[in-house]
Amino acid sequence: MKTLVANHMDLKAKIIAILESRKLTYETLVNYLGVSEAELNKAFAENTLEIRTLELISKELRIPLYSFFRDPDTSYSLYGKDEQYYNTNIWAPGEINMRVEVDALKKELDRLKFELAKKELIIQTLEEELKGRMK
Repeated sequence: MKTLVANHMDLKAKIIAILESRKLTYETLVNYLGVSEAELNKAFAENTLEIRTLELISKELRIPLYSFFRDPDTSYSLYGKDEQYYNTNIWAPGEINMRVEVDALKKELDRLKFELAKKELIIQTLEEELKGRMK
């Protein structure tokens, strides 16, 4: 199993990608943690993040703390009947981008369902109007 030490160079980039996918900034995270940007950058660069800091980051990003330590090659499904609150594999290639795309597709599907319902209502109204004229 690969460890945080082996992947620390990628950890900051992964965290920034998750922040961006949630429309948050690195500055937002820094403020949430109550540290300076320089301090957090140094901790990433030197691989000296405290477990408490990782825990706070996991809470802000809504990912499980174990995500920072799991095997990056382990694949977990994004899909399920009820997606779990904490199931982001931050090390899986493309998973963050896939989540953003899935969320965008869900929104588009909801929009299309709404448009379809509007059109069905128009059709129903026209059919009732036509029936009224035929009587």
